[in-house]
Amino acid sequence: MPNNLGFELSKLALRDINNIWIYTAGKWSKTQANKYYKEIFKKINTVCENPEVGKQIGYIKPNHRILKVKSHLIIYKIDKGIIFIDRILHERMDVENEIIK
Repeated sequence: MPNNLGFELSKLALRDINNIWIYTAGKWSKTQANKYYKEIFKKINTVCENPEVGKQIGYIKPNHRILKVKSHLIIYKIDKGIIFIDRILHERMDVENEIIK
C-alpha cells in the first residue's frame, strides 16, 4: 500500500523549479514549460507514494536519495514523515558540489 507522504520544497528547490520553468519557457514555450513543470511534480508524487524509489546517495549527502525526471534530478530525503526536496538539478550540473552547499 502506498505511503502517500506529503512533501516540502527547500528554498533552493523552489528556486530550481522556477528557473527550470523560466528557461524552458524561453527556449521552447510556456506550454512546454507548464508540461515539464507538471512532469516534475508528477515524479515528486511518485516519491511521495514510494519514498524509497530513488537511488541512495548517502556517500554525497547523508540520508538522501536521487531520482531522474527527463534531464533533471530530484534530490530528496525522508524526514519526520515527509519528503523534503533539497534540490532539482540538471543532470549536467556538478550535483555533488550543488547539494553540499
